[in-house]
Amino acid sequence: MAEAFIKGAAAAGATNLAADLKELVGLQVAHGDDVLVGALDRAAAFGRYKAADVRSILAAGAGVATPTEPGQPLGNGLPAVPTRSLADYAVGGA
Repeated sequence: MAEAFIKGAAAAGATNLAADLKELVGLQVAHGDDVLVGALDRAAAFGRYKAADVRSILAAGAGVATPTEPGQPLGNGLPAVPTRSLADYAVGGA
């Protein structure tokens, strides 16, 4: 929520939060409540607490990836290969 963004910004020591809040109000007017709240959530999740960060998220639109928990390894069917020591790659042969 927007509250997490403001608390995070204060905890991170944002010095120009008042000016950023004015810009965020302008972004709210331009993009609407739901879109702005989504961008604020994303900014807070990545520890980004400036209005410019939120503006960049909004500019990226829906084209940004949503991080998720790791899943199962991909079964790509490639054969297993032996590993070698890094010494095998030394210049001049070890």
